[in-house]
Amino acid sequence: MRMKAICACLMIIFFTSIPVFAQGQPPSAEDIVSKMQSKLNLTQDQVTAITPIIEKYTSKREELKQGVEDGTIEHSDMRTQMKQLKEDEKQELSQILSADQLSQWEKMLSQMRHSHPEDGNGGSEGTSNHDGDNSPAQQ
Repeated sequence: MRMKAICACLMIIFFTSIPVFAQGQPPSAEDIVSKMQSKLNLTQDQVTAITPIIEKYTSKREELKQGVEDGTIEHSDMRTQMKQLKEDEKQELSQILSADQLSQWEKMLSQMRHSHPEDGNGGSEGTSNHDGDNSPAQQ
């Protein structure tokens, strides 16, 4: 009987901890593009054009986060660099997305920031989150 109780407790701990670990994973570039495609009604030409941009900035954000984790980048420096990445990415996307799509994208990023505050910037990028202040992605 005691063994069953121990097993039950361990199973509860295991299954309740899975979502915690899953939250730490920022979205992949593919996930971000897919979400953008469905939420912003992107054309196939837009998808083709934004995919390398999203991949580039997702990769750069991951490199920055890794630098903080391994101690080669200060956390405050990461915030500054993430903000710059966000601005650069927005500039590149503005060449492809309509003004309305860009506005919708920024709203999506804001929502992701507020729902995933564990990004190392107190509630931004991303990714994430995605936008550099979240981290989404790791939106």
